Amino acid sequence: MRFLMLLLVLLVSEPLVILDLNGARTGAGVPSGWKVRAVRGQSAPNIEVRNDGEGPVLRIHGAGRAAWFYRELSPEVAETDGMLRWSWRVLDAPTVADMRSEKLDDSPIRVYVVFGKPGIFGNSARIIFYTFGNAEPSGYARASFVSDKLQVIRVDGAAERTRWREHTVDPFADYRRIWKRKPPAITAVGVMQDTDQTRAQATAEIRQLEWIPAGGAARQAGPVPARENRSHLSDVIQVDTRREPACASST
Repeated sequence: MRFLMLLLVLLVSEPLVILDLNGARTGAGVPSGWKVRAVRGQSAPNIEVRNDGEGPVLRIHGAGRAAWFYRELSPEVAETDGMLRWSWRVLDAPTVADMRSEKLDDSPIRVYVVFGKPGIFGNSARIIFYTFGNAEPSGYARASFVSDKLQVIRVDGAAERTRWREHTVDPFADYRRIWKRKPPAITAVGVMQDTDQTRAQATAEIRQLEWIPAGGAARQAGPVPARENRSHLSDVIQVDTRREPACASST
């Protein structure tokens, strides 16, 4: 019985690999288990699995495009102690992008977390976008221009371009801080690129995306020299509380 209990603990503490590129075939297309949905009225950016010399990465590239790439989770991740971890690199980004401006709100890559149902695009779902920004203040955050059920948080920016960056966030803690309520389960996790506002070119890569349960260890997915380790972002977030008009843009 003691052995079975120990085995259960070990299984529970294993990372949930959301983006699994090990053994993935290189070339264009979304990875196995992932879906894509273009932003209304836009074409989806190009997406491909490639090898950067250190291992497989997922590259997203486009200009004047916008889409959601995502994986629905089954089983869903209920509120628990745990972290979302990823590593990304931005090679090219719109130089005039600005998260503070509705007409310039583009990003080369966003990692987003979907809470609740029905589905990723349902009216009851709430979403946090951890966003690669530009020249905004570190930790800048606001409600989306589209809806206050979508929250945008700047994680990196222009100074971090071309370097691999690793991030660890606590989405459940961020949900409670933002919406002041108990979070529902995480039902999907995805990445997004949107250049539909500036029509400029963007190229970004992501190597690792996984959920780390409490007590779990991250899976090594290749060298990531620059690290950013935060339990959650509430200590550095600068919230913009202005009321934003609704529009049909991506975030």
